Amino acid sequence: MPMGDRGRVVIPQAIRESQHLQVSNSLLIFEGPSGMSLLTRDQLEAHVYKNLKDPQTRLSDELIADRRRAARLEADDS
Repeated sequence: MPMGDRGRVVIPQAIRESQHLQVSNSLLIFEGPSGMSLLTRDQLEAHVYKNLKDPQTRLSDELIADRRRAARLEADDS
């Protein structure tokens, strides 16, 4: 898939159809260690929930629990 002079790319019709992409869809691009990823918001949300320790737990709850564990370790070290 060639990139145009303004950095634009055209997603092939077969992929647009298989992914049910519409003209109004927002796409997000991420750069990671293995390259770039292009995701819809729904795909990103599914990816995030899949990688949570417990999908029923809110991310904020996990962050608070992690910080409390770190604080306990810091207190034990002093």
